[in-house]
Amino acid sequence: MSMSKRAALPSFLLAGTLLVTSCSGGDAGDPGNAAASTESIDGIELPEGVEIDFWHIQATIYGEAMTEMVQEFNATNEWGIVVNESFKGSYQELNQAVRASLAGGGAPDVSMAYENDTLEYVANDVIEPLDPYIESEQYGVPEEDMADMVDGVLARQQVDAYNGSTLSWPHGNSSMGMYYNADLFAEAGIDAPPADWDEFLDQARQMKDETGLPYSAMGTGKNGIYYNMLRSKGITPYDPGAATTEFTSPESIESLELLALLFEEELAYTAADTEQEFTNERTATELGTTARTSTKIEQIQDKFQWSVALTPQETAEPITQLYGGNHVILSSDDPEQELASWLFMRWFADTDAQSIYAARTGYSPAVESALDTELLSTNYEENPQKAAAFDNVFVNAQIMPPTAAGNAIDDMVTGIVEEVVLGRLTPQEAAERMDAEATSLLASAPQN
Repeated sequence: MSMSKRAALPSFLLAGTLLVTSCSGGDAGDPGNAAASTESIDGIELPEGVEIDFWHIQATIYGEAMTEMVQEFNATNEWGIVVNESFKGSYQELNQAVRASLAGGGAPDVSMAYENDTLEYVANDVIEPLDPYIESEQYGVPEEDMADMVDGVLARQQVDAYNGSTLSWPHGNSSMGMYYNADLFAEAGIDAPPADWDEFLDQARQMKDETGLPYSAMGTGKNGIYYNMLRSKGITPYDPGAATTEFTSPESIESLELLALLFEEELAYTAADTEQEFTNERTATELGTTARTSTKIEQIQDKFQWSVALTPQETAEPITQLYGGNHVILSSDDPEQELASWLFMRWFADTDAQSIYAARTGYSPAVESALDTELLSTNYEENPQKAAAFDNVFVNAQIMPPTAAGNAIDDMVTGIVEEVVLGRLTPQEAAERMDAEATSLLASAPQN
């Protein structure tokens, strides 16, 4: 049975470390470990006014959209469920807050989480499998609604590491795209975004020669860009099951060499807020999440022409990074709380709610039917950059292989790639260090 979120917890939660090293719970894929069964869920009649706490990372326009949606749910759901939302900062800060609350009390009922976070939670038996809820005759999800979900989004909730269980449900999804200033491209004599990474370098030099401007602003966390480069070359950065990596592969060395060269020639630079660099025309491109299309539309207005394209590709099947959090239920001793949590999550991932969320933000909808709503279809017509983000980028997005070691690997890779662009490590030295450290982290992580 799933552990109460108020019970004593394993050492990784108490110590606040980023990585679990042992599994205290049962196999997530074994339905017998679920606190609820489909039959018991069907038998619940919710009393009026059940309250649940929901923790998330959404601020600015995303937070405004979140508040609007929670208020809509609270006002219209037939069970009188009341959702109390709470902003907890970044994904890392949210993960830390959830772990602290599980160890010390006051844990949320629903939380946003990436797959790596979910694997941390399930390895310690503090998360509720969702299959009994999905299959419930009274409260479940019909087959046609399951089929409506975008393939890559549904796959996120049922990754191989979950051993056949569904452990999360959609919140918002985005992808890594390449924003480009079409006016600056025209000034530099560039006709279209680069097709591959060699052309990326050529265009960067051409932009600098013709306009004096750097080609790209990159954030302080470059692990996503580096991963994206590898995947666009047909390379998966690491294999959690085999505890191996491709960090020392020729494709990895090439990618690190390109990053080093871009910074050495001042064709790219690091910025704390890359969006401000792009929207204020201090750079021609920005590699980043398509979730920021709405804020760019708001900030750029009619200052210049721009759009978003797929990042450079060197494989027959295009691929880019899939971002955005999911929803998980933290286990408790109260089946009514857990059911209320599920009903909020189910509503949030449905057509109308996803159309609202996509229209108010730059996130792409989790369900295809949202594209046919008047709200979102009109929004995409009025904001072609958002349509381009969905059509050109999002449809090619896939998540990284999930692992409970993922957060620690990301932090490690971020630090080492930064050493490369600063000229403190050679690409070969960086590759060997990443391989050694990631292999050790993967080997010590629990395999669910």
